[in-house]
Amino acid sequence: MSTGFRYELVVRASAGHEHAVPYVADHALQEGDLIVLRGRRWIVDSVEDRRAVAEPARYRLYLRYPDGTEEVGAFRRFRADADGIGIGIGHAFTTLDDGVPVSWAVDEVRVVRDTTGAPYLEFVAERDYAEAEELPDHELEHHGEDTRAAAVLSRAQAAGLQSELVSLDAGTAPDWDEAAAYLEALVLEELGDDLLELCGVDFRLSRDTWLAQAKDRLREDLRAFRADIEGGHDEIEEWDADGARVFASVGSWEDEADPDKGHGWMSRLVDASVLGAAGFRRVRKVEL
Repeated sequence: MSTGFRYELVVRASAGHEHAVPYVADHALQEGDLIVLRGRRWIVDSVEDRRAVAEPARYRLYLRYPDGTEEVGAFRRFRADADGIGIGIGHAFTTLDDGVPVSWAVDEVRVVRDTTGAPYLEFVAERDYAEAEELPDHELEHHGEDTRAAAVLSRAQAAGLQSELVSLDAGTAPDWDEAAAYLEALVLEELGDDLLELCGVDFRLSRDTWLAQAKDRLREDLRAFRADIEGGHDEIEEWDADGARVFASVGSWEDEADPDKGHGWMSRLVDASVLGAAGFRRVRKVEL
């Protein structure tokens, strides 16, 4: 006897493409649900009968201070390498206030839509003062003391853009040879459909060509990323924080598929773990 709830799931990838796949859920899907499909996180946009529409999952933090002031972070994407499927009620994390750690806990999760109508999850957090006893195991921190970082993130927030960050230990050079070797060793099964679309793969062509198309795009991304951070930083921002070099890109969902935008280079190289092979770490301990 079959179990689960069966749907035709229409996924809208960042590159603007749509495709439908069969999907079996262990519960009835509803707006705002997070699901995993082929290693990617998606948020359910709408459900009608047995047809569900989903988009790449993203979130942002909404901080409520005791004095009534509020602070909203930039949009972040749920990555395939994230621990678990997301943050939930009771999730604890720390921020820095003038260099002093302060503790927060999520007490509300809500589905919100941006100016284009696309859904995202907003995690509302309030101070819990746990730092007076013991700091929580934190996955996200906020570094508001760095003015350059604050400027980049404020720009992203104000424009409703996405952000991507990686860091490199100070005094450590990227291992570009290792990144190139890792890229060449990639196999198709390691690249999800969303990443293939971001790489501009033409799915009308034979499946045997998909990997070569994706690698061509990633090779050029790696070349462009390296040239930019070693040159004028026209596309990639850089600053020093906590003994590390932090690199950031800001852009729209459409920019993630753009071969000429730094946000596209970083998004694709992070998703493919190529920058990780070079020694960069994706910054998950900075909530922008």
